Amino acid sequence: MIYGSVCSGIEAASVKRGNAINRVGTRYGRLMVISEAGRSSDGHLLWECICDCGTKCLVQSNNFRSGERKGTQSCGCLRSEVSSKPKTVWNAGKTYQIHSDEAVFKNRKAWANAVRRTKGSSCTRCGWDKATCDVHHIIPRCKGGLNTVTNGEVICPNCHRIEHEAGK
Repeated sequence: MIYGSVCSGIEAASVKRGNAINRVGTRYGRLMVISEAGRSSDGHLLWECICDCGTKCLVQSNNFRSGERKGTQSCGCLRSEVSSKPKTVWNAGKTYQIHSDEAVFKNRKAWANAVRRTKGSSCTRCGWDKATCDVHHIIPRCKGGLNTVTNGEVICPNCHRIEHEAGK
């Protein structure tokens, strides 16, 4: 097989031979170059390589790279390992759903931003909008309230203080 993907490697043993570099014995990621294997249809040198997993493969010389720009690194086993790793949650775990109708936010900041986006930035009780208002749980978290948009209200700092002093 000929791989045209991308390789990091150490070219310590690379020796120029005419126009070509002798890459035998050079490691690129998981691949070790073991011999020259002819030329491809487009004229590039082909190198027979052995992967750390034991698979032999052919790699075009133009697909070897070193440094930050990576080239072919394995026979394909690396791609299989990377794609089989579990994916992270699409929204980085900021919300989850307990009912099909509403999202519950895991962190307070994401919840507060969603409430402000939905309900506006002025106080729902007195209409004050001179500075950033607080977001308040209608049913407190300690009493089973959730971080949902319907359980949040935007209130000014003064109304928020009065709300908590009233013991609600």
